[in-house]
Amino acid sequence: MKNYYGICEWSMPVSGPLAIRLAGTAGFDGMQLGEAGGRSLNFPLNHPEIQQIYHETARHYEIRLHSLNLGALLAEGTIDFPVNTPQGDAARASIRNGIRACRALDIRTLVITVSPKTEDAYSNALSHLEYACRLAEISQVEIAVESALPLPLIQVLLDRLKGRVKVCMDILNPLRFGTGDPIEQIQAFGTETISHFHMKDSLRSLFTPGQRGCVLLGTGDAGYIQTAETIKKIGFQGWMITENYYYLPPMNMNDDFMKLILKDFETLTSTFES
Repeated sequence: MKNYYGICEWSMPVSGPLAIRLAGTAGFDGMQLGEAGGRSLNFPLNHPEIQQIYHETARHYEIRLHSLNLGALLAEGTIDFPVNTPQGDAARASIRNGIRACRALDIRTLVITVSPKTEDAYSNALSHLEYACRLAEISQVEIAVESALPLPLIQVLLDRLKGRVKVCMDILNPLRFGTGDPIEQIQAFGTETISHFHMKDSLRSLFTPGQRGCVLLGTGDAGYIQTAETIKKIGFQGWMITENYYYLPPMNMNDDFMKLILKDFETLTSTFES
């Protein structure tokens, strides 16, 4: 095993093939894709011509399309609704089409964010994840769950799914949402349970749900260095994917987004290759 470095598509002010090209020129190994509009635009990533363009761009710039993030499930809130309701059926459609896109684009990991606010929503989200697992096993796609829930609730979810999902571990979310300690979570999950990491940093004044503002890795209050040491201590090797927002304040007040991306790429590689 070795470490690989990626960037989330939505960390940049551009998307699609242009984002893939910029990630390649910056030196990244891969990218986590968004849905290109997803259900609201009738699942464009399932269109053969779009798939061909993504394939050709990724191949030309030597970028691995590492994962697909179903962000609309969280944004629309459909994953919190039961099946056989319009919202629940929409969640199932997003999952089905997401796995289809993964299969066509040779993407091995589908990321689903789960942040239910009630017991019913938690139960509904679990039901949709079980559905996703059944489809993913057929297509040989890994399901990675990202959640800002407190650690005990995430562990219950993992136990209920019986090892069929892994964790997309965001090193800032437990602090931003006030639900825990990222170091404690990393140690509790361990290397076998973690699919990949979302790497980002921010200021304590921005530790607020709904806030997206970030700062360069290692320059904020999220304990980047201590968290990175924990990642190395548990023996994790794999994908480190930056999710800093390089075009939003306070990041965009000093430099252009590509200069900031290159600085974080250098920080990631120097941290984990030293």
